Amino acid sequence: MRKNIWKKIVPFVAILLLLLNPITGLEIQASGKSEKVDDDFMSHEELGQRLDQIEKTSSGRVEVDVIGHSQQGRDIYAARVGTGNQVLLINGNIHGNEKSGPEALMQMFEILGTSDSSRAQAVREEVTIVAVPRLNVDGAEITQRQNVFPWDEVIAAYPHLEGAEPAWNYSERNGGFDINRDFNPDLSYEPVLEDLPGSSAEPGFFLTNESRILRELYLDLKAEFGKVEAFVDLHHMGTPKTNKTGEDVTIAIDYPPLGPDNSPKYDDWPELDQEKSIRYALAAALGVKKFSDDEEPGVARYLHPEERDLPGQARSSFALNGTATVLFEMPGQQPRYGYDQELIDRVENGLWGIATRMADDSINNLNGDDFFSLPKYWTESASDMKTLVERFKKEGEFDSDDVARSLSTHLTAVIIYEEKGLSEKIVKHMKIFKLLLDHQKEKGLIADNAYNRLKDDADYLIEKW
Repeated sequence: MRKNIWKKIVPFVAILLLLLNPITGLEIQASGKSEKVDDDFMSHEELGQRLDQIEKTSSGRVEVDVIGHSQQGRDIYAARVGTGNQVLLINGNIHGNEKSGPEALMQMFEILGTSDSSRAQAVREEVTIVAVPRLNVDGAEITQRQNVFPWDEVIAAYPHLEGAEPAWNYSERNGGFDINRDFNPDLSYEPVLEDLPGSSAEPGFFLTNESRILRELYLDLKAEFGKVEAFVDLHHMGTPKTNKTGEDVTIAIDYPPLGPDNSPKYDDWPELDQEKSIRYALAAALGVKKFSDDEEPGVARYLHPEERDLPGQARSSFALNGTATVLFEMPGQQPRYGYDQELIDRVENGLWGIATRMADDSINNLNGDDFFSLPKYWTESASDMKTLVERFKKEGEFDSDDVARSLSTHLTAVIIYEEKGLSEKIVKHMKIFKLLLDHQKEKGLIADNAYNRLKDDADYLIEKW
């Protein structure tokens, strides 16, 4: 985005919105009061008011712009701060039911706009931060994952697509798109009838206003600075526990999901630098830990089996164009889980982790391998399943140590077969493992939680091999 288009355009408001007192998602669960918790998050109108107030009090440091409009005509805002040559682009609320990102960004921009601390000054001097606090403004207003863009309106907007099957990321039920599957690494791509409906393993189509607006912002920044150094996408997920300790995952962080490292699929995209993205992901994790008053044992890697391949995500498409990209996934989606100040602070701390290390250039000296020492919460190998068995044993999920031992012994053999790539033996022994689980279940030797998780994981490994 060229600097000369950044100007004050948000209407004047008399006062800054006073946020309601936050409560945690756990408190909401305990009270059973989930119907109104979504009201604690900013509405679209309140977001505009916050941005206007931040801009006014920043002494010219923060600039706010309307960069486009949603399908329903709502303004999509971007805020910009800093004068550095490195660009950090941050996107929030691409899914309408994932609302903590905008809250964290407001906190961060308030500090960057008003603080004279050495940290804020260093970031402003060395980095230019551009944020789209809420991309899916229509979905956020009704708290649904998708935007609002019925298929008949798609055809009206793109008449040459008449007769095409709806795109795979379109929800007939909700009348809109999962915007985060609507991106394409070819940033000049326009929708073609023959490409529809597509699939998750293929690039998206830039059908939605929102994806096209974020694309244009990315291209404007690239034209101005030569490249977009980093891109962060702020999301929510479920509420998993780490494999080894059973700790609640409090934030999960990821680099681009672009299939196995040795895949030739992306050979035509030489700017892809997964090692760089991993360093930036590590910087986020370190920031969560450094800037928090707590130990933060729940900082984890996000679900990333080696075959995970989603080029239609914004972070994947931008990564293929040479940008380091990072995913934040916070536990709990709205409206079931409500405003959680600790979670919002955690997101802000992760963003500071990236920004401060960009400012002092230490991000380039990080050892990306350290990222993989973060705990995980999913299974992609028999070794992961063996870790789960040990945890379930400690948690008393088995009738006796002998029950756990029989499962571990079986998995030890599978680990050896995995190391040798003996797929037939892996599948055969995992089927036997399932029979062993069924036997233990029938005899009442294993709790439902352990049984269901281990059986699901066994099915995954059978399918994988």
